[in-house]
Amino acid sequence: MANLSTNEDLGALNASIDSLPSPTAPAPPNANIKASNLSQSAFLRLPAEIRLKIYSFSLINPSPIIVWSAYPPRGYPQPTHKVDWNRDRMASGTRDLAFGLLRCSTVVAAESAQVFYYNNTFRFEGEHEFYPVITWLDKLNNNNREYLHNLEITIPRPQRAWQFPDGSRRKMVYTQTRGLASHHPYFAPRIGPYEEGEVDIVDPAIETIISLLSKCKEWEDHRKITLVFDTGYYNIPGIELYEEEDTSLFSLDLPNMVDIWRGKYFSDTNQGVLEIFWRAAIMRDNFSEKRHLIEGVGWKILKIHEGEHRYHSWGRPGFDTVVPTMQLLMKRDVVALPIMAGGPSPYTSWHERPVDS
Repeated sequence: MANLSTNEDLGALNASIDSLPSPTAPAPPNANIKASNLSQSAFLRLPAEIRLKIYSFSLINPSPIIVWSAYPPRGYPQPTHKVDWNRDRMASGTRDLAFGLLRCSTVVAAESAQVFYYNNTFRFEGEHEFYPVITWLDKLNNNNREYLHNLEITIPRPQRAWQFPDGSRRKMVYTQTRGLASHHPYFAPRIGPYEEGEVDIVDPAIETIISLLSKCKEWEDHRKITLVFDTGYYNIPGIELYEEEDTSLFSLDLPNMVDIWRGKYFSDTNQGVLEIFWRAAIMRDNFSEKRHLIEGVGWKILKIHEGEHRYHSWGRPGFDTVVPTMQLLMKRDVVALPIMAGGPSPYTSWHERPVDS
């Protein structure tokens, strides 16, 4: 994972987030436009429907707006304390948008902000440890989060902790996640000793993200947020896609916890609705063989389309490998309570067991 603890990287992160507009607080719905504004602005004298069309042409991008796209630098040795920014990709979704509308008068800013945040999809990709997502949502404040409608977050395979027979957990030496490695209190306790070995860490930062999405100035009956977690290529929680290869293991602990957090912050008494989807890719040749396993652990496959995954051969131009894939959009079936935490990886590396203190 990229380490964002240096001042240089945090400064670059804030500069990236600040490149997106921070419009003035929206006016209350159906607020009357002051007569003085009407007399001074020909734009505000236009019918609301015409202004809406102008905002739509000026502020909606058909592709996701990349808020964050960064990875540790490539090459050897790999200095993982730095961040490799894909600035061209981050700028591609905003280059042609008229952000000046979001910094105009209070009325124009309020109207255009609603169009901008409701109609665009905002995407965080690469390695980020969820800090950029939390920072961005917090900077939006309750007024503008009220309009947010579509959010996509790439999510790598969780990092690991070592689980001891008494249920206690300790971070592995290579683990960089800032979250606690302890057994999450929302998981039901087991009766008897726990199986020892490497288990997934459920990062509590994801709960913070869902909590922030639930905090809005005013809820409406039609309020809905769509959150897509993208696990990337060959990472489907609950399924061992490659036999005898640890890199393809991704337990159901995180999807189960996400479902619990959604119920906690978007309860029946809350008028808001959070829809959560999961996106993943699998080799086309293996999809028919693995489909029944995917559906067997509670995944409902909603959409399938063909794609490809490119393996880059660093330092050897022209030697990239392209693998045909099936791109899946999935949703979890309703999870029955209580939920038990998943067991250790069958490929546990015992030589990496933390020393008892």
